[in-house]
Amino acid sequence: MRISTTQMFQNGIETMQRKQAEMSRTQNQLSTGRRILSPSDDPSGSVQTLQFESRIQQTKQFQRNGALAEQRLRLAEVTIAAIGDGMQRVRTLTVQANNATQTDETRGYIALEIRQIIQEMMELGNTKDANGEYIFAGNQSHIQPFTVGSDGKVIYQGDGEQREVSISPVRKVRLGDAGSTVFGDSGSQALLNGNGVFTVSPDGDNTGSGIISSGTVTDIAAWEANTANAPYRLAFSEDVDGNLQYQVLDDADNPVDVIGADGNPTPGPVPYVDGTAISFHGIQVQVTGTPADEDEFLIEPAQPHSVFDGLYKLVDALEGGTSGGGTTPVNNAINQALTEMDNMMEHLLSVRATVGTRLNAVESQNSLHAEQTLQLESTLSEIRDLDYADAISRFSLQQVGLQAAQQTYVQVQRLSLFDYLR
Repeated sequence: MRISTTQMFQNGIETMQRKQAEMSRTQNQLSTGRRILSPSDDPSGSVQTLQFESRIQQTKQFQRNGALAEQRLRLAEVTIAAIGDGMQRVRTLTVQANNATQTDETRGYIALEIRQIIQEMMELGNTKDANGEYIFAGNQSHIQPFTVGSDGKVIYQGDGEQREVSISPVRKVRLGDAGSTVFGDSGSQALLNGNGVFTVSPDGDNTGSGIISSGTVTDIAAWEANTANAPYRLAFSEDVDGNLQYQVLDDADNPVDVIGADGNPTPGPVPYVDGTAISFHGIQVQVTGTPADEDEFLIEPAQPHSVFDGLYKLVDALEGGTSGGGTTPVNNAINQALTEMDNMMEHLLSVRATVGTRLNAVESQNSLHAEQTLQLESTLSEIRDLDYADAISRFSLQQVGLQAAQQTYVQVQRLSLFDYLR
């Protein structure tokens, strides 16, 4: 076999180029810290790497979603807490207004302060997040949810929906609550007037000093079974001797059995005793003071209303004053308002509790994602990352190989047949 000078040179160059390519690949591995630089390096490992990288990116996206949800929920929680503080202030003012030393003028001042608090609550209801979106507008996040209507009352312009965000492949969390939920207009957490089951109100033509309590429920099933005959009227009258008595009438003016002072059920009329409990159909109310002949109190099932509705009703009563008819109408309105405010505050606490529950869920899921990401990255590192000790040793060996190839080439290129011709 004949070997030409050209062939020897070509073999030497190819050897050096191959050694340089091997060194270059090892240098790339050392600079990137990765063992797999292309799929051909390890086809199986490359597939696993892509799968793990995809899973890590997905998990990190869920973490970003969780961070967004946490930011919105914390803002909502702080805002609802501020609304609750406003409600507490209103309750304090209402108790103050119920003092017998108050006059129409001082109650008017109290009503004015309550109006200011209502304005503050409306502004809190229009809170925006860092992206400039209204957090209590439902899906209408770019529309101001609360505004003042033509009647001077606060109205809600958002919807009852709320966006959700995925915080895991199988778990979603609401980013907040619609304003109708927070302020009790509607939905599963609708706020009811009165004591939450039924509401009482004095007839506008009453002339006596009778003040009715907000009432309690003794048998909810019995009440619900008889709401079809509501509203009920607690009617007072005088007997032939001028003694005050009462009876309860349904919506068809049929007498209803009540528990009288003697503890026995009777359709009435029943002699009136100041402060004695009046019970019928699973509910109980008390009337104090002295109602006049033909005075009446209306008792009917509770209806949905918002926090703003309840506060405006209170303000109207305070601003209406006594109108020459004594303090009884105002006292009745304040008594009902105090009960409704307790329900409002409990409602706000309930909404805030649901926000806190979602916050806990997000925080728990974020902790789980952090652990999962660490585990996935550790496994990915075992598959993809470089063993530096092995790579450095290999690089040193490749350097020696390249130097040997270069020195061999230098020696070979000096060979020539002319050296043997004399």
